[in-house]
Amino acid sequence: MDEYKDSLMLRAMRGENVERHPVWFMRQAGRYLKEYAMLKGGRNVLDVQAYPETASEITVLPVRKLGVDAAVLYSDIMVPIKSVGYELHIEENIGPIADRLLDISDNDEIERIGRFDCERDAPYVLENIRLSREKLEGIPLIGFSGGPFTLFSYIIEGRPSRMFERSRKIIKEDPEGFERAMNAASTLITNYLKAQIRAGVSVVQIFDSWAGLLEKEEYERFVLGPTKSILSELPKNVPKIYFSAKTAGMLDSFAKSNPDFISVDPNTPIRQSYYRLDEKFGIQGNLDPELAKAGGAAMEKAVMNILDDASGISRFVFNLGHGVLKDTPPENLKKIVDIVKAQKI
Repeated sequence: MDEYKDSLMLRAMRGENVERHPVWFMRQAGRYLKEYAMLKGGRNVLDVQAYPETASEITVLPVRKLGVDAAVLYSDIMVPIKSVGYELHIEENIGPIADRLLDISDNDEIERIGRFDCERDAPYVLENIRLSREKLEGIPLIGFSGGPFTLFSYIIEGRPSRMFERSRKIIKEDPEGFERAMNAASTLITNYLKAQIRAGVSVVQIFDSWAGLLEKEEYERFVLGPTKSILSELPKNVPKIYFSAKTAGMLDSFAKSNPDFISVDPNTPIRQSYYRLDEKFGIQGNLDPELAKAGGAAMEKAVMNILDDASGISRFVFNLGHGVLKDTPPENLKKIVDIVKAQKI
């Protein structure tokens, strides 16, 4: 990782003086690019993982096409769950669907999931990292994992959910069982991210996308501790970003997990967040993906407003408030990159 330490992205994440803010996009290695469809063919995202050469080409594609300051590993948060025996399929416009639900009372099953070993169970992810690093010239690679709640929510609920009815039923009826599940998720994620770091990623991001939809009390009792444990066990010299799709009202709770950066949603102002957290955490964000999709003057104005809001904040990384939407024109993202790169600090 030493050859990347002087990259713009890592210097900004350390809070050093930088000439401009770095920029990358969540879900930038994805389906908005026609080249992605060609590389992927008829396979789904989980199947493509078994072909590291293809996955690495998808990983580096946005760097070549858009000029972003970091690549993000082309993978899926469900890879570890699939690798420990859960059959999953991806439904278009819905997301991962699990073939069976996690029995929260089955301690053996929960412990088995927690014993996920990336070198043994998903070595293709690590080969993707190695191949991607060979293709990236001085551009750092971001590794990632789902967060404890989001990762397990798919096998607790069986599919994407915004209400989490089964999870909340378990929290109410078997809180100790839910705690065991979150602790197993924490062990899995820690091992997964450590393996990615050993393979060569320079930054990691935890996508606990749905954690912000929990009540604050639910989050702090069941999810905060496992998340804090993950972050505390990762190497201190590797920057760590925490993401949830909803940050409004949850910033203080997320900060307790002690990441280096918090990625904020489009409704959470950059400057206000930075100073509310006493300048202790870097901020990433937060253009509305719908604006990126729409493009035009409204998008360009929103980009400038975010840059103005981040003025004087050295630990800031420009991004979207969520992932790139499927039908976003690549030229819109390239325009965003060009605007950010033109604004010197």
